[in-house]
Amino acid sequence: MIALQFKTTNSSSITRSDWKTTDKQRHRLNGKPASQHWYANGQKSYEEYYENNQFHRLNGKPACQRWYPNGQDRYEKYCEYGKRHRLNGKPARQHWYESGRKEYEEYYEHGELIKYIVNM
Repeated sequence: MIALQFKTTNSSSITRSDWKTTDKQRHRLNGKPASQHWYANGQKSYEEYYENNQFHRLNGKPACQRWYPNGQDRYEKYCEYGKRHRLNGKPARQHWYESGRKEYEEYYEHGELIKYIVNM
């Protein structure tokens, strides 16, 4: 059995919540993020999914997502058991400029870089 601790931190510019095991490892199951942050304007800054302190999320959903303060996508990363991974010709990691234009895509399978595309 894993005991979890929930902690929320507030500052003038950001709110953060984290789920960790009693030995300080990020961990949360059942499709819910282990770590989340919000900007002062209430817009979510990022959410991360962990299992046993490793980025992990199944069913074609990103293990890490980040947004700009205006809500525009910034970054997403797909991982299984701590390794970047996504099949079917889709990128495992992608990054956007604040304008919404895609900056790059990286394609991984089981942690191995397959293809890198810059300036979309």
